[in-house]
Amino acid sequence: MKKFILALLLLLPVTILSQEPTFTILSIAAHPDDEDGATLAYYRYLYGYDAYTVFYTRGEGGQNEIGPELNDKLGKLREQECYDAAKIQGSKAYFLGELDFGFSKTAKETFKIWGGEDSVLARIVYMIRVLRPDVVISNRDTITTKPGRQHGHHQVCGITIFEAFDKAADYRYHPEQLVNGIEPWQIKKLFFRSFDSTKTDLYKLDISKKISDGKTTIAEISRDALFQHKTQGMDKVSKDSPFFFGNRFYQLVRSDGMYPLEGDDLYSGLTHNMKWNTSMLRSYQTQYNYRSVSTEDSLKILKEVEVAKYRRIGLVKTYDNTIENILKTFDIQYDTLSPLAVEVWDLNRYSTIILDIRAYLNRPDVVKFNKRFLKYAEGGGNLICFYNKPQDWNEKGDLAPYPIYISSERVTEEDAEVKVLVPDHIFFNKPNIINDSDWTGWIQERNIYLPSDIPGTNIKTSSEYQRLLAMQDENDPVPPTSLLYAGYKYGTYTYCSLALYRQLKIFHKGALKLFMNMISQKTDDQRNIEGMQ
Repeated sequence: MKKFILALLLLLPVTILSQEPTFTILSIAAHPDDEDGATLAYYRYLYGYDAYTVFYTRGEGGQNEIGPELNDKLGKLREQECYDAAKIQGSKAYFLGELDFGFSKTAKETFKIWGGEDSVLARIVYMIRVLRPDVVISNRDTITTKPGRQHGHHQVCGITIFEAFDKAADYRYHPEQLVNGIEPWQIKKLFFRSFDSTKTDLYKLDISKKISDGKTTIAEISRDALFQHKTQGMDKVSKDSPFFFGNRFYQLVRSDGMYPLEGDDLYSGLTHNMKWNTSMLRSYQTQYNYRSVSTEDSLKILKEVEVAKYRRIGLVKTYDNTIENILKTFDIQYDTLSPLAVEVWDLNRYSTIILDIRAYLNRPDVVKFNKRFLKYAEGGGNLICFYNKPQDWNEKGDLAPYPIYISSERVTEEDAEVKVLVPDHIFFNKPNIINDSDWTGWIQERNIYLPSDIPGTNIKTSSEYQRLLAMQDENDPVPPTSLLYAGYKYGTYTYCSLALYRQLKIFHKGALKLFMNMISQKTDDQRNIEGMQ
């Protein structure tokens, strides 16, 4: 257990207020943007209740849709986004400081990395004892098995909230917390949000209601709050999305007494209680160190990683600068392709063109002029496409030479065994030999958003592609490959779902070797020779 947790938390004083009592609502979430801002705004603006959110993490393990910041820098951005959203929806935000180490498939893994179940439970119990909520809500539940299994962080969130309902009220549970006026606290009602409005025994909140100005609706407030989460692309959500801005449905899962199982007010049957002043309560920072590489190691790697000569790269950048930094570091000649360049330049000047991560979301020009890239590959170019999410890709037509269907499958264990399915492939041999040690020391995850098939349908990833790698999480079946390769007339096409950019950021030697092999497929000299044949 991380012993510093409670010692630090106990330094945060609280004092009793002498003002009029009010109700309190607490939303508990695993990551930024997981909270139900609409319900918080509903009770803050329509009823004047105190509203809080406690986030288990700062979301530093996710992807950044607006810039290159990752890890701790991304966490700081998302923390500020939470504060900005909270200000709009009338709530206050606090953080438990757990590490967002990336996607996790199991609560078991998450509990292990977060220091054990009791460590996590003690943190949320302390926050409940301080904030003293009458009602606790969460978008998450306790499901840990397929098909309803969620992100491991979400599972832990649901499990510990459920357990905290009793533990927060038990004076025998972590009694060292009970100082400076802090006492056990009994939550009155615990609700998990239902995304199936057809269920019975649900509470319904109409978020089309207007606040006191007679103009603004709760839905509009929640929309403006959600849009603050720009690093997660939430500013691009449709204003008419029923999923994000439709009525809210909640199921009562625990209570301290007999209450109605349905209705239009989560507080029905409750009476007011005196509250605490939490003005001195502060979140605390995640106590983890992120990997970096020393200057000495960087210089050593620069000498050990080989780069093919006579190469010229066309880079279609998105919001990340990792690949550009690598090209600069290794003194590789490249051009960044602007929307104008994508439309009118002669792409055949490049030995390799790279479509950076999520290009089909971030660069509308890539979608519009995608046929130019395919023609480039067909004529002898080496076209490399890094990962996209399903919503970026699947509904936009034939983006690749042969069909590729993108799923949400991934391998989250960064140390999962890697099997090279085509050992003699050039990616693993030229100009760098890839060996087993090149797959050790990866961070966060192996791959994300894998090419796949939909069983029982004709929606498949084409067999024209070579599947080059196989890997799997413990106790999971082997998912589809994370590296596809195909010849396309005179050229080549590669689709890469490896979490390569995270490894390149830390200057991982094996990832650098693989990347250099991928971009070295076609040199200018080779293209000229093939063009003459």
